[in-house]
Amino acid sequence: MGEVVAGRVELIDVLASGGGGTVWRAWDHRQSRYRAAKVLRHSDSDSVVRFVQESRRIIEHPHILTARNWFGEDDRVLFTMDLVAGGSVADLLGDFGALPEGWVVELARQTAEALVTVHAAGFVHRDIKPSNLLLDATGRGAPHLRLADFGTCAKIGGPRLTITSAVLGTPGYLSPEARRGADPAPAQDIYALGVVMRQMASGTDPDDHGAPLPVTPELASLIGRMSAEEPSDRPRSAAEVRAELAALPGAGDLASGAADGDPIEVFVHLPPLPAPWGPDGPTGPTGETGPPGPVRAPAASGEPTRPRPTPTTRATPALQTAIEPVRPSAAEPERRAGSAGRRLAQPAAPPPPSAAQSRVLLWPIAALAALGVVLLVLAIALA
Repeated sequence: MGEVVAGRVELIDVLASGGGGTVWRAWDHRQSRYRAAKVLRHSDSDSVVRFVQESRRIIEHPHILTARNWFGEDDRVLFTMDLVAGGSVADLLGDFGALPEGWVVELARQTAEALVTVHAAGFVHRDIKPSNLLLDATGRGAPHLRLADFGTCAKIGGPRLTITSAVLGTPGYLSPEARRGADPAPAQDIYALGVVMRQMASGTDPDDHGAPLPVTPELASLIGRMSAEEPSDRPRSAAEVRAELAALPGAGDLASGAADGDPIEVFVHLPPLPAPWGPDGPTGPTGETGPPGPVRAPAASGEPTRPRPTPTTRATPALQTAIEPVRPSAAEPERRAGSAGRRLAQPAAPPPPSAAQSRVLLWPIAALAALGVVLLVLAIALA
């Protein structure tokens, strides 16, 4: 049984971990579906600020992955997103190397679609890179891309988010003006997308700008202009990039430039679910309906279905102390006083609190803890 946060989100297993927090596969008990949950701690002030940034960037679009809900408990905050099973463009490059031209054009087109919406909402993503371009597991069918990780997103023309003197972003994908500390602008996302397109077409590192591209001259020209040193030499908008991609020869044909007998496949990159979890959620005893979840069919080998206890929220040490007070030992030695050896009367141990008293002790602590989380996030947001 995994830990349940805020009485709703059950953490199952870790999918990724890094400086921006830990991403878990989780089960949303209210919506009865799997989610991705990014978890970070209040003590990491940089991550909390980025969390506030990301949780406020709710942009609905088929090619954008943003936060759905956020929760705070104890010293942590987390937000949930759709669980995307096909890995990322970085995984696709690791599996197949350089991609066929048809795939480069289609993945770039979907990214440009997302950027059109992001820029129209008044924001710059500022961290376009292969690992932030997630993919649904579509097999050998047409890919479906989702732009993720809005932790460094900023308003167009607004001040750049710097917790320290460092510029946020990923080396190799930062535009020259972003490295110099320029204010956020859509041209910076266009530059980064040009670098990603070069990487997809050549299979080389993002810093290798001199590698020849095995693509048509029209696509090579577009990539060169998008990754130009000067912002004025790049396409003026993501909408212009989208239009030029749609006008390329062979646009919409995934087989364009592909080698015979070597199809590109976007397969599931998630690890197997740990027991007692199944494709439809937590399993339960045979014949049982309702919580904790649907029943998983027994394995072909005849292995019986394992029942799963109903999840409960984690009690903090402070709350455990309030519920279970320490009692004095019954073997405590008797104290003596005076030459007559008279025994001093020992005070009787206080009776344990009743259920009603425990609830009285519990709710002020829980209320104060929840209020503290809300005040912390509001203070960061207002700052």
